[in-house]
Amino acid sequence: MGALQQRTSRTRARMERHRLTFLVFSDPSQPAHTLQISRRLLRFASAGLAGLLLFILLASAGLMLKLTDLARASRLEQQNALLVADVQRMQETVDQLTQSLTAISERDRRFRLLAGLPEIDPEVRQVGIGGPGTGSIENEPLLELDTALGAEVYTTTADLNRLLRQSNLLQVSLEEAARTMEARRDELAAYPSIDPTTGWLSSSFSRSRWHPLLNVRRPHEGIDISARRGTPVVSTADGQVTYAGWRPGFGWTVEIDHGNGVKTRYAHNEKNLKVKVGDSVRRGDVIALVGSSGLAKGPHVHYEVLVNGRAVNPENYRLHRVIVE
Repeated sequence: MGALQQRTSRTRARMERHRLTFLVFSDPSQPAHTLQISRRLLRFASAGLAGLLLFILLASAGLMLKLTDLARASRLEQQNALLVADVQRMQETVDQLTQSLTAISERDRRFRLLAGLPEIDPEVRQVGIGGPGTGSIENEPLLELDTALGAEVYTTTADLNRLLRQSNLLQVSLEEAARTMEARRDELAAYPSIDPTTGWLSSSFSRSRWHPLLNVRRPHEGIDISARRGTPVVSTADGQVTYAGWRPGFGWTVEIDHGNGVKTRYAHNEKNLKVKVGDSVRRGDVIALVGSSGLAKGPHVHYEVLVNGRAVNPENYRLHRVIVE
């Protein structure tokens, strides 16, 4: 029995060494409570707590990353919306520039005609590009991220490049026309190039037109510009008056010789103003007032351009177009 007690005591001593004893005081007047915890259990608890803390940290880090990704995605979405709006505004600007360049191109065509220069081929005016080295839509970086937006960006960029080339071409063409016109100033001063009055185009040049008063088909070898009765009628170029009086059908009429076989005729006037045969006139000089004399239906100017005695379309000589209504 003595040996057994000794072994039991030694075993209890070893167990005591592997335990931690805690004294818990719930009330100072009461005896303390003893709480013993195995060191192994404490290690397990500590490991579990550490694992729980690690899990919480990893979960928090994952949540933060997810929130960061969501915030980044939201910013990217906002940036994408702004980019789409910018591209749309750029395309609207491209459309406006296209309209402006079309109008300038038409003026350039008329200036070249006035200067006696050959007209630029319509295909050349388009200033197309192509061949090796030309950018293609497949090379647009944005295409992989957003197909529709990438295609729109590529199209808008291509349009801007085209407009830039067209503007450069027009600049060169207008400079050439300006130099030619400066060298031919005196000759061009005698070239009919403005409207004879302020109004609107009511009838165009035609080789066969139904006459509103005679009710028959006959040539209309000029244009009619309707205006208020009494509106000034001006000479469209420098020249010399060759006729000023009444012509059957035309009523009160003025005819001016501009040289080089070019003449102009102004008919259906209310009256002619202080012009007689042999008078020299300058472009813009008032020669008559709008009326409806002769075979005319309402006040207007019947304006003709004759080259070597043959009537030609005055539209080809007008730089300042009247309002078409």
